[in-house]
Amino acid sequence: MKKVLIVLALICLVAFPVMAGNSYTGATKKNSVGVGLNLGTNTGVGLRFGMGSFDILANVGINNFSFKPFTLSADAAASYKVYTIDGGKDLKFPITVGIGAKAAIAFGDTTAVDLGVLVPVGIEYTFSEVPVTLYIRLAPGIKLLEATAFKIGFDYSGYIGALWNF
Repeated sequence: MKKVLIVLALICLVAFPVMAGNSYTGATKKNSVGVGLNLGTNTGVGLRFGMGSFDILANVGINNFSFKPFTLSADAAASYKVYTIDGGKDLKFPITVGIGAKAAIAFGDTTAVDLGVLVPVGIEYTFSEVPVTLYIRLAPGIKLLEATAFKIGFDYSGYIGALWNF
């Protein structure tokens, strides 16, 4: 399954630049979209939808660090830029903070569902010459459901990734 995801990601990285042409509008600009690859607790497809003053971040993939057999995981969050580190000429690193939800479905002897609330904090860099954004995000949170049972506890997500911005 991981090989299939890697092949699909490589195809997307080759195909999307051709389709995008010069349509890059930049991250967080209204109606902009970013599509890419997430690596971390939730390895799979990363998405960003620019809403103007904030972004909607979404990730769908396989939960790599789950102790359950096979777990599909998804999270979505509203993300706001709170500060920008200015590194000089064309080196700007926005710091982002948001709030969102996480869901996971584990498939094994029995099917189980996990739900939680996350607070993603990240740093990103968008290249000035190509419409690519690199990012690192850590998302501490509170688990509300574990294995389909109500159980409050600490939760987390963390990932690095890259997005092609349209």
